[in-house]
Formats: sequence, C-alpha cells, structure tokens
Amino acid sequence: MIRKGAGSMMWLISSMVGFLSLTGVFFNQEKPAAADESRKANPNSTIIFFRESHITGSGLRPSVYVDGRGVARLSNGRWFSCSVKPGKHKLESSAKHQPATVVEAPPGETIYVQMVTVAGTWRGGGRLLQVDPEEARKIITKLKLQEKEEENKK
Repeated sequence: MIRKGAGSMMWLISSMVGFLSLTGVFFNQEKPAAADESRKANPNSTIIFFRESHITGSGLRPSVYVDGRGVARLSNGRWFSCSVKPGKHKLESSAKHQPATVVEAPPGETIYVQMVTVAGTWRGGGRLLQVDPEEARKIITKLKLQEKEEENKK
C-alpha cells in the first residue's frame, strides 16, 4: 500500500516539474542585476511579429518590412522574431494604403507587433499594430513558431 502511494507521489511530482518547465518558471530565475548585465551584453532589441489564426484571409501571407527591408512573409497562426538595433523603426506590410507603424525599440527590450489582415479589392494584406506585451504573450502561447523556410517562401 505504501509503495503504491509513493509511486503516485513520484508521478505527481514529475508531472508538476514538467508543467513548470513548460511554463518557463525554471527558465527565468535571473536576479534583476543579472538581467541588467545580460542587457548590456546584448544591446539589440527584439521585435516579435505574430498573426492570430482566422479563417478570413487564411490563405494570405503578407510580407513584413522593417525599415524598408523584407524580413518575412507571415503565415496564419504563426509568429517570428527579429533582432534590431535600438531606436526608432518603421514597420510595414504588403497592404496597400495602410500607414507604417513606427516603434521605439529600447536596448535589450522586446516589442510585440500584431498583424491584422485587411481586406482589399483584389487581394488582402496585413496591417501591423504594436500591442501590450502581456496580452501578446497570452496570444503567442497558442501560436506556432514560423520556420525559416516558411519565412522565405514566395
């Protein structure tokens, strides 16, 4: 009887450890001073682009441009990140008649940008909007990472 209880307890503990490692509890145990040091070591900023999965516009793969340079084509229900130098950056997509989104990228920080599909006359496109980091993280957990070859498909 005790053996059966011990086996159940071990299963419960291993399940909890697996769950906590998936939620990132073990991965972010840096002290604030260590986080500041890692920012100094990597002065670049990160921009995470994501697109929620919707039926409308699901066949579209709008291009994403950072400062006029094409970085990827974002598929439905996917996300990707790119590293940029700190400062202001102009973010655009392939949607016609949509204004560029200008973001300020502080050193070592992460910015979240959501692509919203926009209907067009003959084809649609994507509009890029900077969003709240906390809300973005919740959405991104439900999305798939866009693979490199997917980013470059035409």
